Amino acid sequence: MARVHLPLNQWPLSDRRAWEAAIQAGDILDGQGPAVHWRPATRHSAIQHYGRWLGYLANTGDLDRTAEPEDRVTPDRIRTYITHSKGRLAPRSIVSALVGIKVMVKAMAPEQSWRWLADICNALHRSARPITDKRSRMRDTGEIVAAAQANLDLLLTGPLKTRLDRVGFRDSLMLALLAARPLRLGNFTHLQLGRHLTQDSNIWRIDIPASETKTNQPLSFDVPKFLTFYLEAYLHRVRPTFLPSSHAAPPALWLGYKGQPLTAHSLYYRIIGITDRLLGHSINPHLLRDCAATTLSTQSADDALTAAALLGHRSFATTERYYIRANQLEASRQIGRVIDTIRTGAKETP
Repeated sequence: MARVHLPLNQWPLSDRRAWEAAIQAGDILDGQGPAVHWRPATRHSAIQHYGRWLGYLANTGDLDRTAEPEDRVTPDRIRTYITHSKGRLAPRSIVSALVGIKVMVKAMAPEQSWRWLADICNALHRSARPITDKRSRMRDTGEIVAAAQANLDLLLTGPLKTRLDRVGFRDSLMLALLAARPLRLGNFTHLQLGRHLTQDSNIWRIDIPASETKTNQPLSFDVPKFLTFYLEAYLHRVRPTFLPSSHAAPPALWLGYKGQPLTAHSLYYRIIGITDRLLGHSINPHLLRDCAATTLSTQSADDALTAAALLGHRSFATTERYYIRANQLEASRQIGRVIDTIRTGAKETP
């Protein structure tokens, strides 16, 4: 049976009304919907998961369009949905699908108890195992950065006249910066010149406000000094060649060769491609975050603690919240020192 996704405008009327109520804005007196504060990405993901659930019900002839959302989400149907998904989705994808249904139905029918559904999600999460062993694909962050830097140096020996060379330079820079400053994909994709990326004297800074981060915590990092030369080469020699002469330059840092801002989807696969070419196997942007955390944790316990700040995670405990926020800049500088040490050692090895 093919996977069927029911778009929002084709949902049963009761579901659409329940969702509209869940995102209804209002003041304290009028009341607000439970999902009014969800970020756009969270809403999109939940709508996709719920749409696939409704599509599954429609495909099996079990979609009663007169029923309320909470009436069709039953233990029996959920168990059947899990059975249907096995063999079609990876275990962790099944968990994500069920969590998507759970958060949606909790928002659309908050007066109901969904403890049983949360228990199923938790049980699936505990038993889920990734299809591939990500540890076999992980590399030391210093090694990743060194490979990207070596390719940048190689490309700079030429005139950077071909599109292939300029795109390769951009991709190698993205890899080096994302490995050294492992932002979440959305934040990295949407970096803008003059807003998120600014220069103070000879130091480039990345500052992302709390309103744009997953954890509602602001992020502040220095761009590593050893990448400054390459960043400025990209800004002055590469990025301008992507811009049509008849168009104003968009603020996006990362541009496609036709001048359009890269999407998260495109950037994801550019990182996949460049890591496969330079390292012999692909490493996705999220795995680069794991690589950074592992690199720090192998240095010392203190370095492991700074990984939370570097990655923009929530604090280990409430009492450590301000400690982590205050040490975000130090965390970025610490991994820079680690990378420098590894790079220097690699160059000295015959």
